[in-house]
Amino acid sequence: MLGAIAAGQLDPVYCLHGAERFLIDRCVLALRAAVLGPGAGHGLNHDVFELKEAGLTAALNAAQTLPMFAKRRLVVGRGIDLLKSEELEGLADYVGDPNPSTCLVLTGEKIDGRWKPFQVMRKAGFVHEFPRLRDRELPSWIAREASARKIAIDADGAQALAEAAGSDLGRLSQALEQLSLYVGTGGRIQRAEVETLIAETRERGVFELTKAIGDGNVNRALSLLGNMLANREPPLRIQFMLVRQMRQIWRAKELVAAGTPRMEIAGAVGIAPFFLDDVLVPARRMSETALERSFRRLYQSDRSLKSSRIDPELSITRLIRQLAEDARGTATSPRSR
Repeated sequence: MLGAIAAGQLDPVYCLHGAERFLIDRCVLALRAAVLGPGAGHGLNHDVFELKEAGLTAALNAAQTLPMFAKRRLVVGRGIDLLKSEELEGLADYVGDPNPSTCLVLTGEKIDGRWKPFQVMRKAGFVHEFPRLRDRELPSWIAREASARKIAIDADGAQALAEAAGSDLGRLSQALEQLSLYVGTGGRIQRAEVETLIAETRERGVFELTKAIGDGNVNRALSLLGNMLANREPPLRIQFMLVRQMRQIWRAKELVAAGTPRMEIAGAVGIAPFFLDDVLVPARRMSETALERSFRRLYQSDRSLKSSRIDPELSITRLIRQLAEDARGTATSPRSR
């Protein structure tokens, strides 16, 4: 379908539904580029409606309006699946005689194909489903996406990326973009490149998180944690990486106190030299008392994550807040909570 859209072969109506939101959003962006084209004037001929709030009638009225200073108008209605059958009145009639100068795009997650408007749209060829890809489909999707970016990825590399990034196509696409920059145009991705990228991404994320904790920046720490959780980083893995880095911070603090040269500290701690400041900054900021308290927090959190019925994301969020408050010197001791 994207090929037809890029070639300017546009239907007057699109009903895009399914669980794979990333592909729906990509299709909407392609339609916007094809209908509106580059340049100014998008605001005059581009309407977006949240159908549950605005109602379908508002979207249909906009679709009937002629474009201004352009050949076409784009009208997007989000949440078509949230409307009740009686709220779809007028849709079947519009689909039967659509405005040729408007591209009406209706999006949702799961439509009821038994309802007349959807049956009419399906018969006209306007309904397009985007189901969530199954795990075994991901490697081939990754290979196609890599080819579109003018890079190659072998079967083992594609499988490794699918395993590491999961079924979130948005995250997979972002990882492929990073890999394309890593190997360059015409480059080839194998499992080693995938594992290097994923390891560096996770390492960078936990360094930033620990730095925010060491700075006592509660809001920044919680924001970074939210990003990691949104990227499906398991709370137990975040806990493990935090323990490892807190050990590195403690060791760095000991080495600084002993007068160890800067470049020797990186090797002794076991990190790359360009990450050294991410360990030294919190090492200088956090007192031994704060570090000891943080390790008690981490120990308690580890037990909680492995044995408690408390939601893991809630548990790790509470931990991060407490660690940042410890570093800032505003928290009470673990025993008083």
